[in-house]
Amino acid sequence: MEDLRRAYLYIKVNNGNDVISFLETYNEFHVNNLQDGYLEINYEKNIGPEIFVKARKIAIEELYQDFTVFICPIKFDFRMKEILEMLPILNPGIFTMDTFIPDIVLLNKTELISKLRDYYYNRFSPETIDTILGFINSNMNASKTAKKLYMHRNTLNYRLDNFISKTEIDVRKFKGAIAMYLLFKR
Repeated sequence: MEDLRRAYLYIKVNNGNDVISFLETYNEFHVNNLQDGYLEINYEKNIGPEIFVKARKIAIEELYQDFTVFICPIKFDFRMKEILEMLPILNPGIFTMDTFIPDIVLLNKTELISKLRDYYYNRFSPETIDTILGFINSNMNASKTAKKLYMHRNTLNYRLDNFISKTEIDVRKFKGAIAMYLLFKR
């Protein structure tokens, strides 16, 4: 199971058997029906979120049913129960961590925000988080950030690359940067 990635899907209708049957037609998906409209989907790591976008589009057009998907980062040992509780509240769509965080911030879910903030502080050093925030506050300019934080640019790039590879939140791009900024804003 190490070579599989996880996604969680929430179907807002009481009987989601049509959606489950539809998803099982995808050879890439291994669907587990959890309960109360939640599904756990395991699939190969090399498959991107586009497959969920395509599946959702077909489900809306053909089955007249919509759903919300949260795609877990590969090495994510956060309590999923708290994230799953958010799926019914979110607008239907496909969420990765960099799109999930802004929505929970906008919904003012302070307890979950605090737990995610603690999760990232515990997973990385406060120094790494400060480096990420320094990079974002310097308009994602590596040269300015390195000067401002008194570090070599290669050290900065190493920290950014390490954070991106472990979290799948690309802080070099707008969505990832805004997610981290909103999560850690002071």
